[in-house]
Amino acid sequence: MSKEKFNRSIDKLDVPLHKLIKREKIAIHQAKKKKKAKKMATRSFLTACCLCLGLLSTGFFSSNMTEALSKVPIIGTIYKEFGEMAADHIEKNQFATIIEKQDQNESLTMTVKEAAYDGGRLLVTVAYAGKTNLLLEEKSIGHQYVTINGETIKSAMETSTQSLLNSNTIIEMHEFTFTNYNEYGNSIEVALHGKNLFGTKGDLQVRFPLKKVQGKIVEINPKAKVQDESYTIEAEKVIFSPLSTRIDLNIDYPEQMDTNDTWPWFNFYAIDDQGNTFDGTQIESGMANDNGHHIILRLPPMEQIPTSLTLIPRDVNQAGQKYNLTALKLKIPLEHNIDE
Repeated sequence: MSKEKFNRSIDKLDVPLHKLIKREKIAIHQAKKKKKAKKMATRSFLTACCLCLGLLSTGFFSSNMTEALSKVPIIGTIYKEFGEMAADHIEKNQFATIIEKQDQNESLTMTVKEAAYDGGRLLVTVAYAGKTNLLLEEKSIGHQYVTINGETIKSAMETSTQSLLNSNTIIEMHEFTFTNYNEYGNSIEVALHGKNLFGTKGDLQVRFPLKKVQGKIVEINPKAKVQDESYTIEAEKVIFSPLSTRIDLNIDYPEQMDTNDTWPWFNFYAIDDQGNTFDGTQIESGMANDNGHHIILRLPPMEQIPTSLTLIPRDVNQAGQKYNLTALKLKIPLEHNIDE
């Protein structure tokens, strides 16, 4: 099967974005309620976010699915179906590195199809082919994790999304936004580990080297700050990279909020100098340390760097309604920091 036929088949999948279960926001909300469990509050998790598409009748799937998946790189449209904010850039600029390495046991074959890494994020796409039906129920998913250079990844945002393509084939995407940008350098060794996955028994592991994608990376240190009687929000740095636009924020609040566990986790949206708004799935947030002092915002990658980005934080009142904290609106100037 050609790459073009594969992509056309994927395009036929009826997967509205709102049906792609994005539980990061839920995880964030739950973590805020359980801030005393600081490990939970440190990272936003999406564990086993499963979209079961069922047995499709597009004519694409056959008994030779495993062979087809081993030959065809899964690019572009797969990232888009999973709601990946950098999907268009990955496809247009061919940022994904084809890996095609696999491990197998008596029941399951795990193939790492591609990966992308830009110093701030890591994306890994995986295909699973079972000899029998694969199960996506929570009790059957098993245990899996990704390491870099043999160590647990230090992440502020972390998701794992699965899609059941047919009864014995699953496509999966792992995404990590690192706590510290460029902590791992230009070249890394990635390993995907799995144990008793999708109702099967046995261990699987695939290791592969990965280099940072070739693309322009601009780091700006604006030191923009805003404060009111309770809070101070400072934009420490803004990084424009091939896979995202990243904003590192430092947030200070009264000391007693640490003591009585009432510290804030604001919901932000952003507006650029052209009036484009980034909200909902176009802006995601994670926590780089305990109790919300270092917050990371992730926006889509940008072809052109704007002259400014304005952040508006929101909170929720007792009735559960969002409202803007206009006194803490933060305009981040960017035009004077760009090396022409």
